[in-house]
Amino acid sequence: MSLYYTPGELAQALLRANILCFGDSWFAHPVANLSNTLANIHRGDAILVLGDAGLEASDMVDPNQRYLKMFKEALIESENTLTRVYLSAGGNDFAGWDDFAAVLQPDCSAFALPADCYDVNALRKLFNQIFGDIKTMIALVRQHAPNAEIRLHNYDYAVPNGKAKVGGGKWLKTPMDACKVPTRGTLGRGGFRREVVATLIDTFGHWQQDLANQYPGKVVFTQTAGTIADSEWMDELHANAEGFRKLARVFAA
Repeated sequence: MSLYYTPGELAQALLRANILCFGDSWFAHPVANLSNTLANIHRGDAILVLGDAGLEASDMVDPNQRYLKMFKEALIESENTLTRVYLSAGGNDFAGWDDFAAVLQPDCSAFALPADCYDVNALRKLFNQIFGDIKTMIALVRQHAPNAEIRLHNYDYAVPNGKAKVGGGKWLKTPMDACKVPTRGTLGRGGFRREVVATLIDTFGHWQQDLANQYPGKVVFTQTAGTIADSEWMDELHANAEGFRKLARVFAA
């Protein structure tokens, strides 16, 4: 597999990237991630992976952090060879003790519908920030590697069970507990808490599709949500190896 993890590594191999993956732990999780399967799909291509667990969209465009510098450097050095840029961004902005709790109503115990649990204004404000940052990434690709297609995805319908394979966890279940989100039904699809998560993921996907529509032929939104089975989740936020294999095939198709 031709995977590289810094622009310097790629340059040392006397190569330019054909594929660039930029984002969060869905590209960089140490146990399982999308990158390894994408390497099998894009066999023969040089793939540069720039990512880190816990990265928020704002981190990815922060001039005071190393990620933006590496992203720009990779785009400039591979402007004539890049055919596709995969972005995985946004999940850490709305999953987590403070982030998820901030878009939920403080007391959801009396609500009849999962969608009622959201503070619509807070969610809109957060999404405006996330998508402003994603637009910054898109603008950089369009400026420095205009022939590259940009791919977006909307994760999948995570199971809010409190499990964390690596890292601190407390991504979904803990904020729901604090905001008294009803526990009616099971954690399978149709259960109240699972549908709270699904509402968020579907809304994120609608925003991504609207964004992609602004760049026809250049930005593609891939609906990855609904791809994997409940048994293929490793923890609250990450698929297991088989789950990521399925997700990567959908993302790349």
